Amino acid sequence: MSPSFQDPAGFLGTASDGNGGVPTRPGPGKIRRKMILLAGLLTVGVTGLVHLINARHVAAIPFGAAVLAAAVAFAVVLSGVITRPIVQMTRTAEKLANGDLRQRARVYDRDEVGLLAQTFNAMVDGLERTIRDLEARNRALEEDAARRAAQQEADAAERARVEKELRLARLEIDRLVDARTAELARANDELHGKVLETRRSEDYLQSTLDRLERSLDGAFRAMAMTLELRDPYMAGHQRRTADLAVAIAQEMNMAWDAVEGIRFAAVIHDIGKVAAPAEIMTKPGVLTPAELQLVKEHPRIGYEMIRDIAFPWPVAHIVLQHHERLDGSGYPEGLVGDAILPEARVLAVADVVEAACSPRPHRPPMGIKKALEEVRRGRGILFDARAVDACARLFREGRFAFKTKVESPLYQ
Repeated sequence: MSPSFQDPAGFLGTASDGNGGVPTRPGPGKIRRKMILLAGLLTVGVTGLVHLINARHVAAIPFGAAVLAAAVAFAVVLSGVITRPIVQMTRTAEKLANGDLRQRARVYDRDEVGLLAQTFNAMVDGLERTIRDLEARNRALEEDAARRAAQQEADAAERARVEKELRLARLEIDRLVDARTAELARANDELHGKVLETRRSEDYLQSTLDRLERSLDGAFRAMAMTLELRDPYMAGHQRRTADLAVAIAQEMNMAWDAVEGIRFAAVIHDIGKVAAPAEIMTKPGVLTPAELQLVKEHPRIGYEMIRDIAFPWPVAHIVLQHHERLDGSGYPEGLVGDAILPEARVLAVADVVEAACSPRPHRPPMGIKKALEEVRRGRGILFDARAVDACARLFREGRFAFKTKVESPLYQ
């Protein structure tokens, strides 16, 4: 135990001198003196009492001396018996006061002093346990405080390291951001220059495309006019057919590329008739089988004439198939159903309607009503059903009418 243990309450065998001075210890000599004095007083009292009773003054003196001696002896023996456990407990208390908690008071008997010694020992046991618990807690607290201090130091060092790394990382990020910003600025300048260059290229390409489209339109008009100069009955037929075919395709919501392909193919769809003799094309009567066969070759001839031209649309095949019918009764190849291009199916309906509305050498114009009745009779059998319905809807709702030659954009 720690030798610095103190007994501030003064209950472990110390007593004050009554004047606020240094505490004094009630030693065994003082107790014996008090007990001998008490025995003497008792002896004197007993002697005086005997003297008064017997009135024998001479015999009372030796008797009183004997009684006094016996009382002193008895007081000495009795004080030793009484003071021994008290002295032992006092010395034990002194050692305890000096911090030696291993000391215990010896129990001599089961009287009040022995009970006091047992109680004293129990108190010391409890005190020792309490001090041990306090010391254990104190050590635990000191160890915990040391761990916390070490952890705080480690945390502080780690925090300082992290802050240093963060500062370095921030500096590096700032450097990278500045470098990246400079690169992006250069890239933006380069991109801006390329955008301007691309726009100039696009403008040049668009102007070139416009010139090429105008040139293509001019070439197609020239090809169409070549046929019309040989056959007056064909004047405006291809142009009007093209107008109607484009309107039908738009009504069917066909793609822009498909509509453009139909437009250019329709303008020259009968170009193959230039190979047929003019007298056959303008003959007022019914054609012979040989003459009719010669006329039926015009889709193939037209295909052969333009097949090597690199159109962005299947113009040559549209021209080749514009007289084909869904049931295979058409010419020149007798194609059936889906084997016929959708663009050719639209052109077939427009060609029949326009031809029925125009005069021919062997008949007068039939009118739009009979022309629509003719394509309706062949709906789904000879002609595409959607194309027939779209054509009828355009004329029924008044959203289409054949234009004059001057009104057509292909002839402006």
